[in-house]
Amino acid sequence: MPRRHKPIKHTPFRQRIDTPNKKRYPSKLAAERIADQQMLLYPGLELKVYQGDDKGWYLTRNSTHFR
Repeated sequence: MPRRHKPIKHTPFRQRIDTPNKKRYPSKLAAERIADQQMLLYPGLELKVYQGDDKGWYLTRNSTHFR
């Protein structure tokens, strides 16, 4: 009795977009400029720039995003 070949169905890659509430900046320079403006408006606020998994640039007050 011959064996049947049952291929595994391919599931296409879908990029997760789990940051709908975050503001994405196209470049590091643009994000740094906005961070500087916000820190001037609100003294005591310390923002840092990091690059997300989708290669976009974001601002954070947390230091856990840095490796």
